[in-house]
Amino acid sequence: MLAYCVAEQQTQFSSLGTGVEGAPVRWIDVGRLRCFVSDFAAQMPYAPVPEMVRAFNQVLQRIFAQAVIIPFRFPTIVESEDTLRQFVESRAAEYSGALKRFRNKVQMDVRIMFKALENVNSSSSPSGRGQSGRGYLEGRRERYQQAQSVMDEFRQVSNSLAEEWIQRDTPSGIRSFALVDRSSLAVFLERIGRVVTPADISARVTGPWPPSEFVEITRE
Repeated sequence: MLAYCVAEQQTQFSSLGTGVEGAPVRWIDVGRLRCFVSDFAAQMPYAPVPEMVRAFNQVLQRIFAQAVIIPFRFPTIVESEDTLRQFVESRAAEYSGALKRFRNKVQMDVRIMFKALENVNSSSSPSGRGQSGRGYLEGRRERYQQAQSVMDEFRQVSNSLAEEWIQRDTPSGIRSFALVDRSSLAVFLERIGRVVTPADISARVTGPWPPSEFVEITRE
């Protein structure tokens, strides 16, 4: 079976429809926790196909609209219901603590990207090639500093609305995750929407998502 996520058992859930490969989504109760799964008989491709990933995320969003969840990584495939039960039972305290902490919380994904630098034409001489390399690195460093300035401004304008931030550098810029209370989401989006970005920097904010980047669960 394919595992989607874990939620608190006391939450009342409406119909969950179908998931990956069109299989009906159902749940398995483990103590006070509820695990969402669907049967999976197909052979998983070497690389997950986009249709599977899209169906998986759609299930997560349907459940997340009704309760806080802790998603499993895609694809988490277990051989039996007993295997899943044993895994969740061994981490029940961690899951319960995280679900309690993140109740009414959402994750917003903020990406600050700089456009790729155009290749600098170098001359045929070694010194020309060296100058081009230095120019590329200096330009890239300047773009990164601009991206960091935009990210810093996002943090400043959101102030206490974001309970926590996680930041990671990427080849194309910066990616950050903000932990926001559901009740504060509209104000959070309104404030960061005021930030003006330079012409060569782009900013994209997506969400709300489950706060999975902030969850620390022992994994095997």
